[in-house]
Amino acid sequence: MNKYMIPLVLVLAGCAGPSERFLLLPQADGSASSIVVKTATGQTALETPYASVATSRGKIDKPQILAKPEVEKRYADVLGSLPARPRSYDLLFELGTDRLTPASQEFLKKAIAEIKDFPAGEFVLIGHADNIGSDASNDALSLRRARLIERELQRANVKALSIEVIAKGARDPRVAQKRGVAEPRNRFVEIKIR
Repeated sequence: MNKYMIPLVLVLAGCAGPSERFLLLPQADGSASSIVVKTATGQTALETPYASVATSRGKIDKPQILAKPEVEKRYADVLGSLPARPRSYDLLFELGTDRLTPASQEFLKKAIAEIKDFPAGEFVLIGHADNIGSDASNDALSLRRARLIERELQRANVKALSIEVIAKGARDPRVAQKRGVAEPRNRFVEIKIR
Protein backbone atom coordinates (compact mmCIF):
# COMPACT_ATOMS: atom_id res chain seq x y z
CA MET A 1 0.00 0.00 0.00
CA ASN A 2 2.54 2.59 1.03
CA LYS A 3 6.05 1.95 -0.12
CA TYR A 4 7.19 5.32 1.18
CA MET A 5 6.12 4.63 4.75
CA ILE A 6 8.88 5.01 7.31
CA PRO A 7 8.97 2.62 10.26
CA LEU A 8 6.94 3.64 13.26
CA VAL A 9 8.54 3.10 16.66
CA LEU A 10 7.19 3.74 20.12
CA VAL A 11 9.71 4.93 22.67
CA LEU A 12 8.25 4.36 26.10
CA ALA A 13 10.08 5.94 29.01
CA GLY A 14 10.38 4.00 32.23
CA CYS A 15 9.82 5.45 35.67
CA ALA A 16 12.88 4.05 37.46
CA GLY A 17 16.06 5.76 36.33
CA PRO A 18 17.37 6.40 32.83
CA SER A 19 15.68 3.60 30.92
CA GLU A 20 13.70 3.38 27.70
CA ARG A 21 11.65 0.76 25.89
CA PHE A 22 11.53 0.56 22.09
CA LEU A 23 8.64 -1.16 20.33
CA LEU A 24 8.60 -1.63 16.55
CA LEU A 25 5.13 -1.37 15.02
CA PRO A 26 4.30 -2.84 11.61
CA GLN A 27 3.82 -0.72 8.51
CA ALA A 28 0.26 0.34 7.71
CA ASP A 29 -0.06 -2.67 5.38
CA GLY A 30 1.22 -5.04 8.09
CA SER A 31 4.67 -5.53 6.60
CA ALA A 32 7.86 -5.35 8.61
CA SER A 33 10.31 -2.48 8.91
CA SER A 34 13.38 -2.18 11.11
CA ILE A 35 15.37 0.03 13.46
CA VAL A 36 18.70 -0.26 15.23
CA VAL A 37 18.81 0.65 18.94
CA LYS A 38 22.27 1.87 19.98
CA THR A 39 23.68 2.62 23.42
CA ALA A 40 27.17 3.28 24.74
CA THR A 41 27.73 -0.45 25.21
CA GLY A 42 26.31 -1.90 22.01
CA GLN A 43 23.45 -2.12 19.56
CA THR A 44 20.62 -4.43 18.54
CA ALA A 45 18.32 -4.51 15.51
CA LEU A 46 14.55 -4.82 15.73
CA GLU A 47 13.24 -6.24 12.44
CA THR A 48 9.96 -7.98 13.29
CA PRO A 49 6.63 -6.27 13.98
CA TYR A 50 6.04 -5.95 17.74
CA ALA A 51 9.71 -6.59 18.55
CA SER A 52 10.61 -4.81 21.77
CA VAL A 53 13.77 -4.04 23.68
CA ALA A 54 14.51 -2.10 26.85
CA THR A 55 17.65 -0.14 27.65
CA SER A 56 18.83 0.85 31.09
CA ARG A 57 21.96 2.72 32.10
CA GLY A 58 23.50 2.20 28.66
CA LYS A 59 22.84 -1.55 28.51
CA ILE A 60 20.45 -3.29 26.14
CA ASP A 61 18.21 -6.07 27.43
CA LYS A 62 17.43 -9.15 25.36
CA PRO A 63 14.86 -8.30 22.63
CA GLN A 64 11.46 -9.96 22.76
CA ILE A 65 8.47 -10.25 20.45
CA LEU A 66 5.19 -9.15 21.98
CA ALA A 67 1.78 -10.39 20.83
CA LYS A 68 -0.36 -7.82 19.00
CA PRO A 69 -3.25 -8.07 21.54
CA GLU A 70 -0.79 -7.52 24.39
CA VAL A 71 0.63 -4.42 22.67
CA GLU A 72 -2.85 -3.07 21.96
CA LYS A 73 -3.89 -3.56 25.58
CA ARG A 74 -0.69 -2.41 27.29
CA TYR A 75 -0.14 0.66 25.09
CA ALA A 76 -3.74 1.57 24.20
CA ASP A 77 -3.38 5.18 25.33
CA VAL A 78 -0.14 5.70 23.41
CA LEU A 79 -1.45 4.00 20.26
CA GLY A 80 -4.64 6.03 20.42
CA SER A 81 -2.70 9.28 20.44
CA LEU A 82 -0.58 8.50 17.37
CA PRO A 83 -1.32 10.57 14.26
CA ALA A 84 -2.91 8.85 11.29
CA ARG A 85 -0.29 7.18 9.09
CA PRO A 86 0.34 8.52 5.60
CA ARG A 87 -1.45 6.63 2.83
CA SER A 88 -1.00 6.19 -0.89
CA TYR A 89 -3.37 5.01 -3.64
CA ASP A 90 -2.64 4.32 -7.34
CA LEU A 91 -5.39 4.74 -9.93
CA LEU A 92 -4.86 3.46 -13.49
CA PHE A 93 -6.13 5.10 -16.68
CA GLU A 94 -7.07 3.99 -20.18
CA LEU A 95 -4.61 4.59 -23.04
CA GLY A 96 -4.41 8.22 -24.16
CA THR A 97 -7.33 9.38 -21.99
CA ASP A 98 -8.20 10.79 -18.59
CA ARG A 99 -10.73 7.95 -18.05
CA LEU A 100 -10.08 5.60 -15.16
CA THR A 101 -10.02 1.89 -15.92
CA PRO A 102 -13.16 0.10 -14.64
CA ALA A 103 -11.16 -1.51 -11.81
CA SER A 104 -9.75 1.87 -10.77
CA GLN A 105 -13.23 3.43 -10.82
CA GLU A 106 -14.26 0.89 -8.19
CA PHE A 107 -10.98 1.32 -6.28
CA LEU A 108 -11.49 5.10 -6.20
CA LYS A 109 -14.85 4.61 -4.46
CA LYS A 110 -13.20 2.45 -1.79
CA ALA A 111 -10.28 4.87 -1.48
CA ILE A 112 -12.61 7.84 -0.98
CA ALA A 113 -14.48 5.96 1.76
CA GLU A 114 -11.14 5.34 3.54
CA ILE A 115 -9.93 8.89 2.90
CA LYS A 116 -13.07 10.35 4.49
CA ASP A 117 -12.09 8.60 7.73
CA PHE A 118 -8.63 10.18 7.53
CA PRO A 119 -8.36 13.43 9.47
CA ALA A 120 -7.93 16.46 7.20
CA GLY A 121 -4.59 15.96 5.55
CA GLU A 122 -2.34 17.26 2.85
CA PHE A 123 -2.99 15.60 -0.50
CA VAL A 124 -0.48 15.31 -3.31
CA LEU A 125 -1.90 14.08 -6.63
CA ILE A 126 0.83 12.98 -9.04
CA GLY A 127 -0.23 12.34 -12.63
CA HIS A 128 1.75 10.00 -14.92
CA ALA A 129 1.58 8.87 -18.54
CA ASP A 130 3.33 6.18 -20.54
CA ASN A 131 5.68 7.45 -23.26
CA ILE A 132 3.40 7.14 -26.27
CA GLY A 133 3.24 10.54 -27.94
CA SER A 134 5.23 13.72 -27.38
CA ASP A 135 6.53 14.95 -24.04
CA ALA A 136 4.18 17.95 -24.26
CA SER A 137 1.09 15.76 -24.81
CA ASN A 138 2.13 13.38 -22.01
CA ASP A 139 2.65 16.31 -19.63
CA ALA A 140 -0.80 17.70 -20.49
CA LEU A 141 -2.42 14.26 -20.19
CA SER A 142 -0.86 13.54 -16.80
CA LEU A 143 -2.06 16.95 -15.55
CA ARG A 144 -5.63 16.25 -16.79
CA ARG A 145 -5.56 12.90 -14.99
CA ALA A 146 -4.42 14.46 -11.71
CA ARG A 147 -7.00 17.27 -12.02
CA LEU A 148 -9.74 14.67 -12.59
CA ILE A 149 -8.86 13.01 -9.28
CA GLU A 150 -8.77 16.41 -7.58
CA ARG A 151 -12.33 17.09 -8.81
CA GLU A 152 -13.48 13.64 -7.64
CA LEU A 153 -12.09 14.28 -4.14
CA GLN A 154 -13.78 17.70 -4.03
CA ARG A 155 -17.06 16.23 -5.34
CA ALA A 156 -16.94 13.65 -2.53
CA ASN A 157 -16.45 16.45 0.06
CA VAL A 158 -13.11 15.07 1.22
CA LYS A 159 -11.72 17.37 3.90
CA ALA A 160 -8.19 18.44 3.00
CA LEU A 161 -5.79 20.98 4.43
CA SER A 162 -4.34 21.30 0.94
CA ILE A 163 -4.28 19.57 -2.42
CA GLU A 164 -1.18 19.81 -4.60
CA VAL A 165 -1.38 18.65 -8.21
CA ILE A 166 1.79 17.51 -10.00
CA ALA A 167 2.15 16.36 -13.61
CA LYS A 168 5.11 14.11 -14.36
CA GLY A 169 4.19 13.12 -17.91
CA ALA A 170 6.30 10.12 -18.96
CA ARG A 171 9.12 11.08 -16.58
CA ASP A 172 9.58 8.86 -13.54
CA PRO A 173 7.80 5.75 -14.91
CA ARG A 174 6.79 3.00 -12.53
CA VAL A 175 7.82 0.33 -15.07
CA ALA A 176 10.64 0.68 -17.60
CA GLN A 177 9.34 0.88 -21.16
CA LYS A 178 10.58 1.55 -24.68
CA ARG A 179 9.58 4.77 -26.42
CA GLY A 180 6.29 4.32 -28.24
CA VAL A 181 5.41 1.00 -26.57
CA ALA A 182 2.26 1.08 -24.43
CA GLU A 183 2.69 0.31 -20.72
CA PRO A 184 -0.63 0.41 -18.81
CA ARG A 185 1.09 0.45 -15.38
CA ASN A 186 2.65 3.85 -16.21
CA ARG A 187 -0.74 5.49 -16.85
CA PHE A 188 -1.73 6.38 -13.32
CA VAL A 189 -2.35 9.01 -10.67
CA GLU A 190 -0.85 8.45 -7.26
CA ILE A 191 -2.78 9.94 -4.35
CA LYS A 192 -0.47 10.60 -1.40
CA ILE A 193 -1.93 11.70 1.91
CA ARG A 194 0.28 12.95 4.69
